[in-house]
Amino acid sequence: MKALVLVDIQRGLTKRKDLYNEKGFLDAVNSAINAYRDSNSKIIFLQHTNKLLQEGTSEWEIDSRIDKQEHDLIIQKKHGNGFQKTNLKQMLLDLKIDSITVGGLVSHGCVKATCLGGLAGGFETSLLKHGHTNWNRDAEHNITLTEKELIEKGVLLDTVSDKSLYKKASGS
Repeated sequence: MKALVLVDIQRGLTKRKDLYNEKGFLDAVNSAINAYRDSNSKIIFLQHTNKLLQEGTSEWEIDSRIDKQEHDLIIQKKHGNGFQKTNLKQMLLDLKIDSITVGGLVSHGCVKATCLGGLAGGFETSLLKHGHTNWNRDAEHNITLTEKELIEKGVLLDTVSDKSLYKKASGS
């Protein structure tokens, strides 16, 4: 089974005016959510807590433009790697999930670290193309470099195009 793992798509991070390809990013994430939901796969949100993203504040909440629903799973984290000092690995194992697709913020930070954590945990790990971004001056370069580095380490690249991810997620 597959799961979509979405990292740190929180108001305190998405409200930044210089978020690279903001509309494309939000569209790709929501398309992936719909595809995974259509295939009865799990959607897991990782929610970072720190000084900027204090639990219970508006900044800490998942961005309202993201199609998060009550039955989606949420894991709180304090480290870049969503597997570090969380129950993410055990949750995936309990749900019999062996393959994850990761998207969110930021490409070369928490997203990259969580992808590497997924590989280290023995999961087939994919990165959601256009479903990760950042706000650096050289954002596009960081995205390209992150994708290249992760592919070299064994991470796959998933592209959501209409229902293409649905077919991949459901094993069709």
